[in-house]
Amino acid sequence: MKRYASTLLTATFTAIAAFAGFNALIDPFGITGAPDIPGITVRDTRLLEDGGRVHIADRLARGGDSSIILGSSRTVDGFPQTPSDWPGGIANAGMRGTNMFELGRAMALAARSPNLRCVVIGLDMDEFGTHAKAKATYWLSALSDGNREFSMARVSLSPSTFAASMQLIADNVTGDTPRVPWADSYESGQQRSRYESGARGIYRYYLGYRFDPDRLLYFEQALDALTANGVQVIGFIHPLHAWREEAMFRADRSEDYFALRQSLTDVFSRYSDRTVTEACSQEAAALLWDFSGFQPFATQPAPGSVQTLAHEYFYEPSHYLPHVGQQMLDRIRGETGENMFNMNQFGVLLRPDNIDNNTAEIHSRRARWLLSEDGQNATNLLDTLILENPSAELSTPQYLNRDDWRGLEDALGRIVDANDTHRLPNRPETR
Repeated sequence: MKRYASTLLTATFTAIAAFAGFNALIDPFGITGAPDIPGITVRDTRLLEDGGRVHIADRLARGGDSSIILGSSRTVDGFPQTPSDWPGGIANAGMRGTNMFELGRAMALAARSPNLRCVVIGLDMDEFGTHAKAKATYWLSALSDGNREFSMARVSLSPSTFAASMQLIADNVTGDTPRVPWADSYESGQQRSRYESGARGIYRYYLGYRFDPDRLLYFEQALDALTANGVQVIGFIHPLHAWREEAMFRADRSEDYFALRQSLTDVFSRYSDRTVTEACSQEAAALLWDFSGFQPFATQPAPGSVQTLAHEYFYEPSHYLPHVGQQMLDRIRGETGENMFNMNQFGVLLRPDNIDNNTAEIHSRRARWLLSEDGQNATNLLDTLILENPSAELSTPQYLNRDDWRGLEDALGRIVDANDTHRLPNRPETR
């Protein structure tokens, strides 16, 4: 009996070790440093398979980047993977489907590196809603505990990793590549359909949207800690095509939008006067840029009903193209820009003393756009949709609990261990 049990245990552990070893060798998320196998793993086609959490968290845990861009899929798709002309270079560390819970932990993890000088982070209402706090692979990644070694062990033992490993091998054998969500041209009417379905879907999303003030406080704690340790934090409000912004207004969520802009402006202003180790933009520890609000490039007409040429700025109402993200970084650096990206009409640096005027300008820009043919088309679409009385897109609210706050506190406390030249601020007691 003992021999049988011993054999069974040996076989079980051998199988587990072989499973983990296979995943570590194939390394679909690019975290173990395994050597490339010609024809099998040379092409890294699955780094962002899980939305990028495992790969990005491992990169943040390793450190080395002097600047990073954080955010959701709008950051992943809306910026080049390696943007140009940023002082010291900047890495795209966006993760699809993320929100402020994951982003706060990402900020804390990145700030453990003494090399980090600047964090650029994309913000909008999506990051501060009551929807799910994290995707499944968050718990595999180093975001959850900041430990690379434990993360690699979890990832190696995950069935999700095995599926990604097999897909990576298939991609290398067949030559397949992951699809990007945009193209240079489309079938006739395909883009128009994407815009119309996108506007309908986002209207239902906004009907069910609920703002979570705790997630704003969660972000502020991370912002507080990073700026106190000499890291410059540059926030920006994501641009959206006018069709999506109008869906937000028609769903009666504009008050949430303007209230969030005001709250973010106040938060960034509170920490702007701190000293930074080496600024990437203006000499302020915290800056907030706004690229939303019916700015001219975002009010360019939606694709026509038979249009095949790609829209110049947005591949669908919620997502802009990488050259737009590059222009945003250029604007943040102080470039004057040209045409649609001219500094006089592209981006505004929000401060408590200019936000009221800027809010009035947004209302004016919206009113002018509504009078245009494109504005009328969007209005007609939404009028028809509203008459259908669509149901709200609802999900079970998930609020931050005591463990979430304690986890952030612990993660922020480790910044001092990585860079003890700045004090860790006194933050309010967590709930």
